[in-house]
Amino acid sequence: MSLPRERATGGRGPGGVERRRRRRGVISKLLTAPLPAPRIPAWLARAAGGVLRTWPLLAGLLVIGLLWLIWSARTPVLTARHRPEALCFALAEARYAPPMTVEPGAAVVRGRFNEHTPADVAVRQAMQFTDDMVMQEGRQRVGDFDVSVLWLRIPGGRGHWLVLAWMEDSDLALASFRFESTETDLTSDEEVWGKRLMLRVLADDLFRAGTVPAIRLRARDGAPPRYFGPKPPD
Repeated sequence: MSLPRERATGGRGPGGVERRRRRRGVISKLLTAPLPAPRIPAWLARAAGGVLRTWPLLAGLLVIGLLWLIWSARTPVLTARHRPEALCFALAEARYAPPMTVEPGAAVVRGRFNEHTPADVAVRQAMQFTDDMVMQEGRQRVGDFDVSVLWLRIPGGRGHWLVLAWMEDSDLALASFRFESTETDLTSDEEVWGKRLMLRVLADDLFRAGTVPAIRLRARDGAPPRYFGPKPPD
């Protein structure tokens, strides 16, 4: 049995001459060539390596951010109704933490005075304290207002009052801070922490006429701070 001529001659043509294959075209080369490997810039490779090394930290920050969002959504945001209350909010924002208990109070007395009544006269009428209770008294200009500053001795040895009072047109505005103390006179600690308190709240930007300071306070129970420092005794 004889083989086909082409196979028998090993792919040679007539006369033993080797037959050349046809050269591939451009389209054939494109279809059969391997895909080129993507070239990643060196800076991108370094950045990817850095992300892989720091992913535990990034994951931790993400968890902290989510917890903060959950806490913010559940904690009420309080807006000050008037300037004296805004001063108490500002003190809470400053994390005021004296060694003694300080109980804040804020009030606005409307319709009982005229526009020319001095604040020190109006606060005496409103709080009904006597001159023998006054340990220190002064006045200073803060922003658009004259603020009267008084340290009062509370009868019965129940502590001392730091009272800040000013007039807003015909309304008396006052913020009071009761310092827990059993001493008759002011102690050095009370003077130091009273000055720190006033440095925070007697700021020009908090005493602009016609506007309540834009201070927001987050409080778990939805109420302004009841005290600063140690918890008051029951």
